[in-house]
Formats: sequence, C-alpha cells, structure tokens
Amino acid sequence: MRSLVVTVALCVAAALPLHGQRTGSAPYRDKQIPHESGFRVFIVPDMEGMGSAVDSREILAGNEGAAYKDRSSPDYWEHFRSLLTQEVNATIKGARAGGAASFVVNEGHGGNLFANVLPWELDSSAILIRGFPKPLIMVTGIDSSFGTLMFIGAHANAGSKGVMPHNFAFDSFTVNGKVLNEVGINALIAGESGVAVSLVSGDDVLIEETKPMLNNGFVAIVTKYAVGRSAAITYSPAKVRQMLQAGATEAVRRAKKGEFKPLVLQKPYQVQFKLRRTFADSIVTQVAELKEWKLDKVGDRTFTLTTSSAREMGWLLDAVEEIVIR
Repeated sequence: MRSLVVTVALCVAAALPLHGQRTGSAPYRDKQIPHESGFRVFIVPDMEGMGSAVDSREILAGNEGAAYKDRSSPDYWEHFRSLLTQEVNATIKGARAGGAASFVVNEGHGGNLFANVLPWELDSSAILIRGFPKPLIMVTGIDSSFGTLMFIGAHANAGSKGVMPHNFAFDSFTVNGKVLNEVGINALIAGESGVAVSLVSGDDVLIEETKPMLNNGFVAIVTKYAVGRSAAITYSPAKVRQMLQAGATEAVRRAKKGEFKPLVLQKPYQVQFKLRRTFADSIVTQVAELKEWKLDKVGDRTFTLTTSSAREMGWLLDAVEEIVIR
C-alpha cells in the first residue's frame, strides 16, 4: 500500500476571528517546508495548460467564489483531477530518473481553492502544499535549498490567444516594464533565492510567450495547440505523461549541471498591474484599501508599486487573490 503523503498545511484555511474578519496568510509567511536531503525539485501544477483540458468546467469546483458557483461539471471531479495528479506523478518519476531525491508539489491552480491534486494518488515521496490562502500562492515555501523549479499545466497570459488565458486577477502585469505571465512572476520570486525554472508545460501559446520572458533555455513541453480560448488540438493524456517524464529527466540532469539561469531583474522593482475589467468596482476599492503595501492608483483599475522584494510582490498577489476568490 502506498504510504501516506506528507501534507504541509501552510495556511490551508484562514481562521476567522470573532468579528468575522479574515486573518489571511500573513502570520504564516515564515513557515518552512521540512528539509529533505538530495537534489530538491519544486513542482507547481496548474490545470488550464494540462493535457486535454479546454473548458473551465473541467477545472473548477464551483466553490471559488460567487462568480464560479455554477461553473463545474462531473468531469472535474471524476476525471481531470486524477489526470492532473498523474501528470504530477509522471514529472516526479522523470525527475527521480534524472537524479532528484526530494519533491515538493505546490498546488498552483485556484480551482477548489487550490486543492485539486488527489493526495491519495500522489507519489508517496512528495510533500504537498495545498489550500488557500497561502503566502506566496504558487511558490509558497520555496527557498535556496531547491535545485530547480518546474511548472506543469501552465496557461498563457491574459489577453493572449491561448486556451483559458489569464494572469491571476489581472488584465496586465509588468515589472520594470517587462510583461510577465504567472510563470514569469513566480520565476522572479524564485530567482531571488537563486532557483531557476527548468521545465514548463502548457499549450503552444504559453510556451512561445514564456521562452523570451525567462530566456534560459528551459525544457518546453507543448501539451496542446490552441485553436480558440476553449478549443485545442491536444495529445492523449498518456502521451503528455510520457513527454513530462522524459522532459523532467532532462531538466534535472541539466539543472544539476547549472545550465539554467534564475530570472533576475533590476531592483527596486517597478510593478504595475491592471485589475480585470470584469471585476466589480467594489473589488477595485478593496485592493486600493490594502494597507500593507504603498499602492498608487494611477487609473480606474491600474496600480503601481515600488519594492525591492519579489516576495513582497507575492504577498500582495495573495492578498488580492483573497479579495477576489473569497
């Protein structure tokens, strides 16, 4: 029988104090992942870019907020969560063959409030981070002890021609004028700790926009070719798993040789983001009222932030996500 998966309960759910206000994930920012010896791999699975998925009803539970309550289907519960977990397992298997010995999986998909991987089906060697809110969302717990970072099932940027494209809660997000998608934002946070991205999987649009963004020759796995926002030419799940396994083996071998460079940008970071045009004005107001960050509102729903810490940027993303999802 497969042994129990170690689940790190980093901010699995924010406790509610007496007055009903959310405490958020701030008190948990210094939590560390249990250290394991050997070459460590940090894996971030998303769902929009995984093999076969083309529609939001295949990746949402319906509990992600009022706007999503009717956007789910039996496919999500019975099929796609299992397919996602199998993609993670294939990545771990390949990374192990490449020489990795320690694996951390951090839920990167907001569906079911960042709890989509099936723990009882996950490779027993993996540590799993799941739930919401959590301090750095996709890269919660990452530090300099990790040898590499991998993104699987990632999706293209907001406004692109990819399958189910978006970027957290934003229509646009730039740092020092450089456009970043979700992979890029998290690569920058990891890059501050010297951790480089070695593998990215998703549709062809995601891969093509991310290559120049990271500019480090990461192993690219195209899981499908977009022919619409909810349509794709896609490989079978088994084929995708084969590609992920082989890709992860190559990625770890190259990472151990130091072939991938972390994403680094000049400090202080000049951050500018525009909240989605579909959001109610009340969400824009709540973001403007966030006290921890010195946000400047420079447009109807556009804000700027100057910071010398990519982690601070990540903490802001978490705060914005909590406003949007809850």
